[in-house]
Amino acid sequence: MTVLPFEGVRVLVPVTERRRALAERLAEAGATVDEAQFIAIEGPSDPQALEAAVLAWCDGAYDWLAVTSRNAVLAMDAIARRHGRTLAEPQPRAQVATVGEATQDVCAQVGLTVSLVPEGRQTASGIAKDMPEGAGRALAPVGNLAAPTLERGIARRGWLVDAVEAYRTVDGPGASPETVTAVREGRVDAVLLTSGSVAERFASQCAPVPESTMMVAIGETTAAAARAAGLRVDAVSSVPSYDGIADALASAIAAKGDR
Repeated sequence: MTVLPFEGVRVLVPVTERRRALAERLAEAGATVDEAQFIAIEGPSDPQALEAAVLAWCDGAYDWLAVTSRNAVLAMDAIARRHGRTLAEPQPRAQVATVGEATQDVCAQVGLTVSLVPEGRQTASGIAKDMPEGAGRALAPVGNLAAPTLERGIARRGWLVDAVEAYRTVDGPGASPETVTAVREGRVDAVLLTSGSVAERFASQCAPVPESTMMVAIGETTAAAARAAGLRVDAVSSVPSYDGIADALASAIAAKGDR
């Protein structure tokens, strides 16, 4: 992350039990960071179904893996490793489609070569739009809150799609009472919204948010979810990544200073 003008800026940053990198990087860049675990990631409701799908992928039963979340990749990788397998086994014949830098990075970490990244929007609909037509099988590991966009979109391209729940997004403990009070009183300069689920849970716990607090979303999908939850969105990252949302925050800070 480029060092940006965050000195003296108080930012509320969503974290999970295993992911604090964004909060740490902003703190290193000079921000005063309030961390809040609005969501938690848990295993799927049907672990056997996911295990069967992962082993089928490793056995070469699928032509495509379409994945939009690093959590899904990590869940699949854990199962493969437990069986002494790797997710890279069916490649190069089988191909992988994904979105976003975080998911691409974790694919690389587990040995998966990504063949398709949407040229336009980094979303499930973007994958479906750019997916070539075919008649084989595709695996779509998704979260419990995912809309059927990915499955239906790929199916319209001719593929036989198996969608399987890979993880569940559940409520986390949220922000501390002190942070909630600080947000409502306007003592937090900016809030970062890193997913639609985070936006919804932030709104339910911390709203109303003063006009002086900058609300920054990591992408258009998150921004849409935030607005649906009744939140104002002041800036949207052009790239759904930590660097992208940091750049969006920096631009929002600069724009506010110019007023």
